[in-house]
Amino acid sequence: MRNYVILLFSLALVLALQLEAQTLNGIFRPSDAKLAYIENANWPDFLQQHQALSKQGFRLTQLESAGRGQDRRYWGILLESVYTDTLLKVNSWAEMVKAKRALAKAGFLLTTVQAYAISESDAHYIGVWRKDDDATPHKLWKLDSPESLQAKTEEMAAHKYYVQSIEVFLSPSGTATYLPIYYFSPIPVRNYVAVHTDEEAFLRDHWQRTQSQVRLIDYEHFTAKENTYYLGIYQPGQYPQQLLRRLDAASFNAKWEQLERENLHLVGWEIRE
Repeated sequence: MRNYVILLFSLALVLALQLEAQTLNGIFRPSDAKLAYIENANWPDFLQQHQALSKQGFRLTQLESAGRGQDRRYWGILLESVYTDTLLKVNSWAEMVKAKRALAKAGFLLTTVQAYAISESDAHYIGVWRKDDDATPHKLWKLDSPESLQAKTEEMAAHKYYVQSIEVFLSPSGTATYLPIYYFSPIPVRNYVAVHTDEEAFLRDHWQRTQSQVRLIDYEHFTAKENTYYLGIYQPGQYPQQLLRRLDAASFNAKWEQLERENLHLVGWEIRE
C-alpha cells in the first residue's frame, strides 16, 4: 500500500512539474459563436472529449500538444458550427501528404495541423479538416527556416494562395520545422508573416500593426538551436484583441477569466515547454 501511495505521489509530482514548466501564449478576441475547450488531456481522453463536444455541435479549430512520450498532453479549441470536423493522426510526413490529398479530393479543407518530433528525422502529424462545399484549393508545406517561410509565402501570394496558419515544431536537438497552410482566394488577402529574433522588435512591430488595423491570427514563440523566434501571422481587422504571452498555467488561467468578463475569448493558443 505504501509503495502504491508513493507511486501516485510521484506521478502527481511529475505532472505538476510539467505544468509548471509549460509556457502558455494566447490570442483573445470577441466571438459571436460559443467556444469550448479541451485542456491538458492525454490522447485517449482528448479523443473522448472531442467526440462528446462534436455531438453537441462543436468543431475543432485548433490543436496544441506538449510533453514527451506517454506524458504528451493535448489542448483543443472548439467552435460551435454547422460543420463537423475530421481528425486524423499519422506517423510520417508521407502519410500526412497522402491524407491531405485524399481528403482534399473528397471535398475536405485542412484547417489546422499539429506535429511533434519523436527523433531527429521522424515526427507524428495531426490534421483537422472540415467539409468544404466550395472545394477551396489549399496547400500545406514543410519548410526548414524563417527565410524559406517568407519566400514561400511571397511565392504563394503571387499565385493567389494566402497564409492562414503556421505550426512550428522542434527536433530533440532544436531544429525547427515550419508547416504553413495556404488557401486560394481570387480576391487578394492581405495576410502577413512577421518573424523576429528580438522581443522588443516583435512587440514594437505588433503594436504598430495593431494601430494600423491589422490583427494577429496565429503566434509561435520558440527557441530553436540557432535563435529564439517570435513569429506572427496577421490579417486586416478592426476588432478588440489581446495577446497573452509567456505565462505559466496559473497566471494564464487568471488572465483568461478576467478577459472572459471583458467579452474577449480565447481563439488561439500556443503552448511550449
